[in-house]
Amino acid sequence: MSEKTALTPYLRLLKNDATPRSYVVLGAFTILVGWMIAGIVILGAQMAIREDPPGTLSWFGLLATNLTLIPLIPLSVYVARGLNKQTPGLLSSVVGRIRWRPLAWFALVAVVLELISFAIIQLGDVPLAIGERHGGGMAPDAIAVVLVTLLTSPIQAAGEEYYFRGYLLQAVGAYARSWVLAVLVTGLLFTAAHGIWPWESPALFVDRLAFGLVAGLLAVRTGGLEAGIASHAANNVVTFVFAAFTDTVGASLGVKDAPWPLVTIDVLKFAAFGAIALWMSGRMKLENRSELPLSALSVGGPRQV
Repeated sequence: MSEKTALTPYLRLLKNDATPRSYVVLGAFTILVGWMIAGIVILGAQMAIREDPPGTLSWFGLLATNLTLIPLIPLSVYVARGLNKQTPGLLSSVVGRIRWRPLAWFALVAVVLELISFAIIQLGDVPLAIGERHGGGMAPDAIAVVLVTLLTSPIQAAGEEYYFRGYLLQAVGAYARSWVLAVLVTGLLFTAAHGIWPWESPALFVDRLAFGLVAGLLAVRTGGLEAGIASHAANNVVTFVFAAFTDTVGASLGVKDAPWPLVTIDVLKFAAFGAIALWMSGRMKLENRSELPLSALSVGGPRQV
């Protein structure tokens, strides 16, 4: 029989009596290896079919890139369920599933904030990241890039959230006493995974870390991944739709440096979303602690879907 939890916070949901605590470390590396293998296969197939010239990214290249991150969802879910014996659904939220209504409201707020910040950047002629520009001609495959972005970027963003704010946050939470430490560690790992280091680009490092910290905080305080997925998806969609119409898709994906004025606007946007999302979660009375069993029930018992 699995143990019943009594109001377990989100970041503790991977810790249970069914498996050794060290399995969360094994699980994190298992997902990482699976992700790398999937990436090699997908990008290898893409390059065999059609390789983009250096410094550019076609709709097909963007599709392949997004597809390399989407497997993080099933990998995270099935490792948590199979290796860690976690009750299905507890990576998504404390109620054992994605809460679609809050996700929709968070997405609406995130899109509005993205458009406001975009307008400020454009009207204020704020310097952009290296390789990006305010105007210019459309990419030759702009419509295809926009379609790929709308159809796959939200799922790609969810993939990153399921691993970094889902599995990794709960894995660190199985050891760390403080939620602050868990959020900080996963924020740093998220930034490192994007290949951004403080000695190479302090501004871009702050930008990526700020998002990771806000998304981690929201996962803990709202009890799920909905807010992080909404913000991440809105950011990526607006970024690549704009890149499609300025022919800077490759530069946007491979950005390695950004000016401080742009980063300042970005960080303020993340902070504003975090504050609004916390207020909304209170208004919607979202649970941030779980009463569900931490581990899957024995065969024949009821299961949380």
